[in-house]
Amino acid sequence: MIELLAPAGDEKCFFVAVNNGANAIYLGLDDFSARKNAQNFSAENISYYVSYAHALGVKVYLAVNTLIKDSEIDKFLQTVSVGVSAGVDAFILQDVFLGKILKENFPQITLHLSTQAGINNVDGALFAKEYGFERVILARETSIKEIEKITKVIETETFAHGALCTCFSGHCYMSAYVGGNSGNRGFCKQPCRKIYKLESKKGGDYPISLADLNLSNEIDKLISIGVKSIKIEGRMRSPEYVASAVSLYRNAINGKKCDLTYVKRTFNRGNYTKGYLYGVDKNIISDKVQNHIGEKVGTVKTVKADCLTVTPKRNNLKGDAFKIISNGIEVGNAVAIENGEVLRFKGNVKVGYDVNITKDVSLTEKLLCDTKKRKLKVTCRAVEGEKLYLSCEGVELYSNEVIESASTYKTTEEEILKNLLKTDKYPFEIEADITVSQNPFIVKSILNKMRSALYEKVFTKDIKPLKNTYNIEKNETFYNLNYDTVILSDKCVRLKSNSAFVLRPKDYANHNEIIEGLKTTGCDNYLFIPAFLDENDKAEVVKLLPYFDGVYADGLCGIRISKQFDKKLIVGLGVNVFNSHTVNEVKRVTDDIVLSQELSFSEINALKKDSGYTFTLGSIRLMELLYCPFGKNCKECKRDKDYYLLTDEMGRKFKIFKYKLNGKCRFEVYNEQILFTQNKARNFYNFIGLTQNEIDLLLSKSKEEVKRQFVSTVGNSKRGVF
Repeated sequence: MIELLAPAGDEKCFFVAVNNGANAIYLGLDDFSARKNAQNFSAENISYYVSYAHALGVKVYLAVNTLIKDSEIDKFLQTVSVGVSAGVDAFILQDVFLGKILKENFPQITLHLSTQAGINNVDGALFAKEYGFERVILARETSIKEIEKITKVIETETFAHGALCTCFSGHCYMSAYVGGNSGNRGFCKQPCRKIYKLESKKGGDYPISLADLNLSNEIDKLISIGVKSIKIEGRMRSPEYVASAVSLYRNAINGKKCDLTYVKRTFNRGNYTKGYLYGVDKNIISDKVQNHIGEKVGTVKTVKADCLTVTPKRNNLKGDAFKIISNGIEVGNAVAIENGEVLRFKGNVKVGYDVNITKDVSLTEKLLCDTKKRKLKVTCRAVEGEKLYLSCEGVELYSNEVIESASTYKTTEEEILKNLLKTDKYPFEIEADITVSQNPFIVKSILNKMRSALYEKVFTKDIKPLKNTYNIEKNETFYNLNYDTVILSDKCVRLKSNSAFVLRPKDYANHNEIIEGLKTTGCDNYLFIPAFLDENDKAEVVKLLPYFDGVYADGLCGIRISKQFDKKLIVGLGVNVFNSHTVNEVKRVTDDIVLSQELSFSEINALKKDSGYTFTLGSIRLMELLYCPFGKNCKECKRDKDYYLLTDEMGRKFKIFKYKLNGKCRFEVYNEQILFTQNKARNFYNFIGLTQNEIDLLLSKSKEEVKRQFVSTVGNSKRGVF
């Protein structure tokens, strides 16, 4: 049976997930969780929730899925140790290279690689397997064809419901650059959900906001291809949302009818999409209504002052909330301030407009169902002159003293049963086998204490001693970098001899143009291999490899491809190399690493010399989009400008560049500002989208000229990210 995996951002969500049929729950602690803004759980209470889940046959996975700084390694290991002690079933990591240090310190640990690692093909999955991961949580962009292939080499978990990130998994730096709040560190402020104006596109105000995923009608197919676990996104969502989603997918797994009413009313962005399962869904963008759109329940019947009624007639409950929609755009909202037909509204509302319910008060009682219980058989023997005996599931307890003879009041079987049925905070349903012999008198406090101790021992059987010492390997060898500078561009440029040139072609199919251009660079040439690469994409990339000296891996799959074709390797920005332990592991594969663009210079300087190249100059990539933000009609598309502008409410501008691989368009969002820093490190420059004259100017490093010609920034080089 396929696993149903539910989110728990707090204890209420945890309990409703268990009660509505989840097989496993994923959650985070206060630190290193990619949902730092959720309430989360603590080191003090995690063991209770793990034991509670285990008592009911439910697994718990702990998300420690942020990028880890050097200064945090000890605390990271302490956090994992807390989870191991609590009996957590698996740990979710973003950094594949940290798997080794966890396996060394906790040999029995089970590791799942986060969707933030961007695994979307067999090469990436096998790479994860090499580093000790038992499961990969697939990138949301992975198609069903690729999923089927990956399931043959490793256990897979795939998202089935919830929010879709607009950017490819793990490659979003928009939040970090706009406000210093890194999504890779758990602080994403969701800038993709904000209002933008996209040049040359007509439509809504939210051109890069994606609809929520809903694969409830595809569960049979996911089961048939061997997916191990289907995942519901939503650690920031309400208990009602978790309950409705878990219930929906439990019905889908069990072959029952799937009714979307409850999930639509608890959270529905964009009336749902199938995402990338069969290629890019034409309904993937939800650009007209931000956030929760709810479910349509009727249209406006009457409008009077600030009140309206709905047809068909509704008997609303106080607290019910609604959005008013016209031509797909939100024009107002309404609320029931008392039970009855009348709603109080704000906005530009007219008769005939759609009315969508976004909060249904009645659902809370319907969805927050009865608590599940586990049946326990307890044996009790109360014999005068012997010690009181209790046992359950291999746990045996005896009283310190023998049972005395009752002088006036004998302890009965009914009284013992009543006592044993008190399960306190434990989810147990007791079946008791009680033997009372002769004339026993049992002191109530003794029975209470023994009962409590018995249930606690059964409940906490998976808790282990906390480990407080860790083995952290110190690498005393010197590092080496093979080049002074690594330069990325979408066009061939001539460079100094001790540079490495990385080409990300505007179209990978232009073989002749690419091959001729490589002759002009005057240095080692590397081919940019994107992190997202399906089988057909790989076939096109491989055709170009004979003409390049090496591979620039923007994701884990590129590392494996470099080995397959015996090519030099540069591990690129997209791999997010963030700390010295990851550096040390990557150095076993290649000397040449580009360090994460979210590290500050002070954090980079604290690493060992020549750990990697520092991004100091050029274009700042903020997002990688695998859907077209402009529309659905590819055949009639005439967008051939060098770039298009995306402008936010503050007037900040971003450039959208297009390139092609395997005949399909891909888009990258860049900051309009150029990164310009004065740094003596071995450098990485990104010249995507720049002309030859602009590149020459930047390479001159004339601060005054650069300031005159460009809008520049120092990015995160000084402040770093949260």
